[in-house]
Amino acid sequence: MKIIFLDIDGVLVTSRHMVQSKKYFGHEFDPECVRNLQEILEKTEAKIVVSSSWREGRTLKQLQSIFEINGIKKVVGMTPIIEGAIRGKEIKEYLNDILNSGVEVDKFVIIDDEEEMGELDDHLMETSFETGITKTIADKVIRFLVS
Repeated sequence: MKIIFLDIDGVLVTSRHMVQSKKYFGHEFDPECVRNLQEILEKTEAKIVVSSSWREGRTLKQLQSIFEINGIKKVVGMTPIIEGAIRGKEIKEYLNDILNSGVEVDKFVIIDDEEEMGELDDHLMETSFETGITKTIADKVIRFLVS
């Protein structure tokens, strides 16, 4: 399985598209970023694990619903929340848990506007809050996951 650990703010929610959603609490996803993510998902067959702070106070089912409202249907999990830990540690914990359950992970990538991923830095595809997932970043993620 290929996994995309996905942040939301600065990845799918951008400063150029700050529109409050009428369907859920939070901002709408930037349509251009959604198209770029959909291209990644189509070309790599990767699954999404949400690593965003949006997972705080929400269930996986609620997150899946938010993504589906925005046209994305491949959310399979969310990382644990470890108080005071960097996001990279939460991702590493999730990976350890699924590997211990027998799930095979071929490759994974982290798409985030946060730089600090600890020992997982080489898996980070960094975005910015202004633009989120650009076509350039999408192409880079596709090359990384299919090589």
